[in-house]
Amino acid sequence: MITKTAILIFANSARIDAERKCIKNGKEFFDFQHKNLLKLVKESKLPHFWIDENRQVGDDFENRYLNAIQHIFDKGYQQVISIGNDTPGLEVKHILEASELLEYNSMCFGPSRDGGFYLWGVKKDSFEKKSFLNFKWNTKDLLPEILSKLTCNSVQFDCIETLIDLDCNEDAFLLLRNKYIDFQLKCILLKIVRKSKNPSTLFQYIAKTQLKSLYYNKGSPLPA
Repeated sequence: MITKTAILIFANSARIDAERKCIKNGKEFFDFQHKNLLKLVKESKLPHFWIDENRQVGDDFENRYLNAIQHIFDKGYQQVISIGNDTPGLEVKHILEASELLEYNSMCFGPSRDGGFYLWGVKKDSFEKKSFLNFKWNTKDLLPEILSKLTCNSVQFDCIETLIDLDCNEDAFLLLRNKYIDFQLKCILLKIVRKSKNPSTLFQYIAKTQLKSLYYNKGSPLPA
């Protein structure tokens, strides 16, 4: 009997992601994330599918992403939990929590601090590709817009912990503020920091982020 829930890892190869996001030392970061993601999904004991740039179908991000989700549903699964490779704080507990929430909700989201999301759990009978194509993908308004629409349509949903994803060099500073960060990841992020901006500019950036939320891909805004 087929398990009703599957994980979709929607992520490009490390080289492609590093090039597209223009992150210094980005390939090392995404290589680390790829290994970590595989470890997490195996720990979850849920079936998983990795769809990278060689298997994605569509002319733009939103079509490629939504087509990938539909592809998993077409395999017979009733629930899909999609994740990316740019959120170091993602743990197996988030995946398992999303799986549990889908027992009582049509959808669940893992919000990212930039206005997008790092995780989306959705039931097959609630997935309407055409309607989701109408949202403002790759902007800071994506998740608020989706949640507002779901609320208006009385669609039951829930959200899990908000995390920070790495979409630009400056995001490395926010991630480094986590005192429980993995040592290897910390070393990688420090390399990104050292290869990015000058110290005074970076200090100003950190100070600014303490006063207001950041809004900087995956449903997240494109880096400037």
